[in-house]
Amino acid sequence: MQLILKVMSNYPPKKKLCQISIKDMLKPLASRGKPELENKKKHSSPPPFKRESMEAGKFHTVANKQCTESLRMEGKDLGAKLHDEETKEYHREEKGDLKPTSKNKDSELSWEKSEHMCKKNSKFSVDDVNKEVGASGSRSDFSTCPSTQPKGKSMSDDLKPKSFSQRDNPVKLKPSGRPSSEWQGVSLSSLPHLSASNPNIPPVVPSPDHTVLVKLPVSPGSGPLPYPSGPFDVWDQYHVRMPCSPKSQYPKNKDTVVPRWSVICEALSREIKSVEDLEKAVLEYNSRYASRWKFRGLHILLEQEFEDEECAYFFGKTLPAMIQLALMLPQLVTQPPPLLLQGTTHSITLSQMQIASLLANAFFCTFPRRNAKGNDTEYAKYPDINFNRLFFHKEQRSLEKLKCLLHYFKRVTTKSPTGTVTFTRQTVLHQEIPNWATSKRPLPNLHVSSTGLIEEATGLLQVDFANKYLGGGVLGLGCVQEEIRFVLCPELIISRLFTQALEKTDALIITGCEQFSRGSGYASTFCWDGPHEDTTPLDKWGRRLCQVTAIDALHFTKQPNIQYKPTYIIRELNKAYAGFKVINGSPGVPTGVATGNWGCGAFKGNPRLKALIQLAVCGHIGRNLAYFTFGDEKLRDDLYTMYVFLKENNVTVGEIAQVLHHYGYREWSDGSDLFHYICHSLGSYDSDTDQEGSKGVPDVPEEAPTNSCQTDDAASPSASISHTKRSSQSITECLPEPSHDQQHKMSEEKILQVLSECDRLFESEKNKKKQGAGHSLDSSSQKTDSERRVGDLKSGSRKESKAFQSGSESSRLFSLLDEIDRQVNK
Repeated sequence: MQLILKVMSNYPPKKKLCQISIKDMLKPLASRGKPELENKKKHSSPPPFKRESMEAGKFHTVANKQCTESLRMEGKDLGAKLHDEETKEYHREEKGDLKPTSKNKDSELSWEKSEHMCKKNSKFSVDDVNKEVGASGSRSDFSTCPSTQPKGKSMSDDLKPKSFSQRDNPVKLKPSGRPSSEWQGVSLSSLPHLSASNPNIPPVVPSPDHTVLVKLPVSPGSGPLPYPSGPFDVWDQYHVRMPCSPKSQYPKNKDTVVPRWSVICEALSREIKSVEDLEKAVLEYNSRYASRWKFRGLHILLEQEFEDEECAYFFGKTLPAMIQLALMLPQLVTQPPPLLLQGTTHSITLSQMQIASLLANAFFCTFPRRNAKGNDTEYAKYPDINFNRLFFHKEQRSLEKLKCLLHYFKRVTTKSPTGTVTFTRQTVLHQEIPNWATSKRPLPNLHVSSTGLIEEATGLLQVDFANKYLGGGVLGLGCVQEEIRFVLCPELIISRLFTQALEKTDALIITGCEQFSRGSGYASTFCWDGPHEDTTPLDKWGRRLCQVTAIDALHFTKQPNIQYKPTYIIRELNKAYAGFKVINGSPGVPTGVATGNWGCGAFKGNPRLKALIQLAVCGHIGRNLAYFTFGDEKLRDDLYTMYVFLKENNVTVGEIAQVLHHYGYREWSDGSDLFHYICHSLGSYDSDTDQEGSKGVPDVPEEAPTNSCQTDDAASPSASISHTKRSSQSITECLPEPSHDQQHKMSEEKILQVLSECDRLFESEKNKKKQGAGHSLDSSSQKTDSERRVGDLKSGSRKESKAFQSGSESSRLFSLLDEIDRQVNK
């Protein structure tokens, strides 16, 4: 652009464009013909958002700008190559050219990283980078690149960032002491978990908010009896409409209506020796769907997939036992379960045998009024429960899900389970929602691992990346995180019978479910991998010490960039809070949360954003966090590096919420620079304060830890992070500069508009302060009006910045000035 080129003529020829800050660029433009201003510092890229102490109302920044700029400039060429390769790899992923290996919620597109590009482009080894950073326990982006240097050889002097050795008080992260780097942070075993000594789940006590369908107390080792002892029928919109209810009628012909249960008993009591017989029996009491329901998948599974012996065993042993289990429903479930309605908090406790009988009825498609489609139907806001859709699909993943379910029925009909399961719908009311921006809670302990699965974190609160209709496509073609968990633990499926679609601040928490099968693969590669013996201990009510929380993420499939807007960030914070909040009446220490890339598959969520959201919520509640990246080593290392940075700078939950809120105001936010934005916002000195240090700007007062879950004594050495304020820790030491290929270039006209708006805002502020305008300037701040105008806007002066940042108009200006700076430095 002509104006930019004109500005360049003001500097010596040897001065690189990337060394000129936005302030240097804007001085001649803002002066509008005034004499050329004195040159300022070369390395100046002030952050768009200033960290502000919520108590004192003063700004506090902690970072080394010289280190940041040096690393950016010296690694520019390498970073550009790596980002070019990553961009190509991303497009290959979108086309489905890479091999799927990991488990991301909602998607079949999780890919194994290629390390050949790191071999091709990396100039240093992992050990060299860790040695320079002084943080062998916290690996950088280069840690995924295999070493290309001889063992023991250090980074060459021409590549070594000088700022590392020039730091006055370099931060040294303690080495982890682990032979491998599969995980970072505290050890998984150090996190509080469910146990006999820490039963962090509410007791089973009948109350208006807890419906218990078994007799108490429960005798260990023997199946609990149903409650009440005799049948108690309810037929209304607040309870499940049971197929065995006398009020459930079925038209046998045009003139005759009979109890539906009698038709079901008659149809299933006939001998069934083939899939055709089974199909005929099911359609006898679902005659209106005779032309639409097809059992193609069940035909393929039993007639082609199963061996002759397996097929004979199913029709000779398993199926008759399943029919008997289904027809025992009136004796096992003596009153209909209540519906878990939107906007309510209520619990239901059932025995495992009651759940098995209800699921057997779902297999035979006996539940009335659950097959009708349409927004005006009674159960439009509920997921389907009858298995007819699962019988229809002939894709291999559907057949594998059927294998899991048939194995479950074989197990429960061979040996009756004796435990109980509690389903709790937890709704956070409007007045209970936290004010995220003012939360002063510290961040929790973190365990982040690239190996392992959420369901393997025994005793922790395990997150189900749910659909708002619980179970998602478990009875259809869906086969991602939630659907796989539901077929491995089929007792979860019964939640679809009575759980209305989740609202913005709703979650479903299941306590006591048992895992019956093992699985391998993901999505189209998923397959049943044999039986699983669940050895999880039980509490005194017969519930396994396993707790699953189902929370649904927002869909950003069509517009991924809108997920950074404050409205959607707040929604996800509230949703995670509903799922992670400790249920009222739970004794003991809150257990850790086991989670991962929530809503980051087909829903197009940003895993780094979702990780920060879940980290902040855990910190506010007082739960520690175990984060599984499902094979993504780069995400593991990036997340832990950011966590170390936040802990080193005593960043609170409220400050994370504020910086995410501010990040969302930028119209061009796409998430590629999220961690760098947070780094510069929460930990960068402004050029005007570089020379003055932190004089006159007190540190944010250190708060006493309020997280009762922190177990510092059990933490690994790499997680033992000092809470003392550091002056020079910057995350850009470990993370490469983000690619800005997707950012929009600003025109000359746009730059002039921004500068004009700067003038207008400055004059407005100046007029407000006219009465106090007679003060004299000291020798250290002799500036022209234009220089002060631009400098004050970007410098972080406490009074000016506080006024400018108070409105969305000034927030947009900050973003535009940063965009100009980034465009010039590019």
